[in-house]
Amino acid sequence: MQRALVGAALLAVILGLFGVFMVPRKLSFMADGIAHASLFGIAVGLLVGGMPLLWAIGLAAILGCFLAKISDNESIPMDAVIGICLVGGMSGALITMTFIPGYKPELFSYLFGSILGIEWGDIYILGTLTVVTLVMFKLQWRTLVITTIHNDLSKVLGLKANTAKYFLFIGTSIALIGGVKLLGVILISALLVIPYSSASLIGKSLKSCVILTQIIAVAGTIVGIFISYIFDFPTGPAIGLLLVAIYILSATYAKIRSQPIWKSQHTPSD
Repeated sequence: MQRALVGAALLAVILGLFGVFMVPRKLSFMADGIAHASLFGIAVGLLVGGMPLLWAIGLAAILGCFLAKISDNESIPMDAVIGICLVGGMSGALITMTFIPGYKPELFSYLFGSILGIEWGDIYILGTLTVVTLVMFKLQWRTLVITTIHNDLSKVLGLKANTAKYFLFIGTSIALIGGVKLLGVILISALLVIPYSSASLIGKSLKSCVILTQIIAVAGTIVGIFISYIFDFPTGPAIGLLLVAIYILSATYAKIRSQPIWKSQHTPSD
């Protein structure tokens, strides 16, 4: 339980930050594509007897680099390529799993997440990844903000947009795999997409959105873990459903706030 809470907090910080820049770029589907495609790497790891997550991280980094490479090519639809990666990875994983004899309980933990699957070694890796990610965001923050708002403006200003882009794509891909043990392949994208989507509905500036994203991501994962522990629910679905509920509440609040309920509906008489 302690390991799961620490791991969830670290993962929420990382994916929350990446979500701030991935969602506005309309790359939310990339999270599902990378996560599902990485299942092929996990299956290969289980087949050869190595560390499945290392295989998955390697595959995710390659896919992230590939997607960053073609992201500026207008003749290749990004969502189509992501969908192809998803189908190819899942198909390859399912075929690879047929070569592994016996029951495969570990595969289900990667699909849906498991608190018991978190080990201190995973925490150390997530901790290192968090530090590296925060340092990179510090170095690339201005470029990431400007390229997200207007990519051509970054070229005029002479910013290293390609470096920031590759960091964003590859970093997101690796971070997604880092959370597979907790949330599972199927639901890991929720931690990337929903916190920022909720924060953007109620935040009034980039700074407030970043802060709210972190609060929603960290609180959502920790509370979700407690709910799954108390009621014996699967961890991934518990966190995912809680984040969906937070999004609905945020959307409702934003709708109510936009209504002129505190203003008189009557025009003053002459």
